[in-house]
Amino acid sequence: MRFPTPPLSEYAINTAVVVLTLAVLQYTGWLSDDPAGLDPAFLVVVAATFPAFSYLIAVVGANVRSNAE
Repeated sequence: MRFPTPPLSEYAINTAVVVLTLAVLQYTGWLSDDPAGLDPAFLVVVAATFPAFSYLIAVVGANVRSNAE
């Protein structure tokens, strides 16, 4: 089993982009019926779980590519 070794800064930047995008979408009302309202609990959950799930996807991708070779 292979494990990817991307830099931690890559995960931090990707997480920040995702959380900021979701915050803007919430603030403008695209994700909820109440515009100008943020759900901080949702944003915290996304910020906590996004790096873990993106790493798991990277592990699966590294192992799928390694088996195809």
